[in-house]
Amino acid sequence: MNILRKLLGEDPNLSFLPKHFTRLPFSKTHGATDFKEILNWKVVEDIIDTKKSVLRIVQDGKVIKDYVDIDSKEAKEHHKKGHTLLVRYAEKASPMFNAIAQDFARSFHSDVDIQLYCTPEGHNAFGWHYDVEEVFIIQVQGSKAYTIRPNTVHPNPLISSIPKNLGYENEKTPIEINVTLDEGDWLYIPSGWWHIAKTQKESMHISIGIMPSSAIDMVQYLPKYLAQKPFWRTRMPIHMTFDDFEEEIKFYQEAMGKLGKNLAEEMGSKEYLESYLLWKKRLHQ
Repeated sequence: MNILRKLLGEDPNLSFLPKHFTRLPFSKTHGATDFKEILNWKVVEDIIDTKKSVLRIVQDGKVIKDYVDIDSKEAKEHHKKGHTLLVRYAEKASPMFNAIAQDFARSFHSDVDIQLYCTPEGHNAFGWHYDVEEVFIIQVQGSKAYTIRPNTVHPNPLISSIPKNLGYENEKTPIEINVTLDEGDWLYIPSGWWHIAKTQKESMHISIGIMPSSAIDMVQYLPKYLAQKPFWRTRMPIHMTFDDFEEEIKFYQEAMGKLGKNLAEEMGSKEYLESYLLWKKRLHQ
């Protein structure tokens, strides 16, 4: 965790990981001063023009153009109109950002997506929203004021679970955290936490999103693991004839009971956990 250690100025295991990661927001003033020089307009222009990343153009909560194929000159014309340039998958177009992504991927055994935000003064990219990733924001230029709130409407979101309407209007929690990021500051926002950012001074920031394993990820690995077990390769007797549907249901209830008992034993076994953890780590070596 070389980069996270550098941002914190200490071992992440001392406080940040046990107290904040996936739990509570965290910010550090001047913690990212060494990263101020890695993002500027020349870097943004080069990444846009390589066409290896994805460019989104948004303004004050509205998508102006999505996954748009334009050059950096035209992109900057949008910026002059008050539009935010959002470059997704910057790690695919830049060796420098790829190195950052790889450091976080190895540290958390997770997929990593690096986004670059270029936002004009007085505007914001999105309205109230939450992310499925754990998000680290490094303020490189300008200033942004963040308002952050817990999510009681849809906590612990997954990509597959996000509704079309996020439902911020239904959020009732009175808790509100306010953080202003200036150049060289950084902020961590846990997945699922509501947030909105208002640009106070023309801004550039780096957003590092990581996706740690969820409980459902461990369940989704099960077919791969259980397929190696003869018990789980047993055929179901769909050829059997039952007197009525209720008798058939009862038969399968008994069968599922046996499978469920074995499933609990397998998921709690050292063998399964070792298999899953080693598979997860190999994906992000």
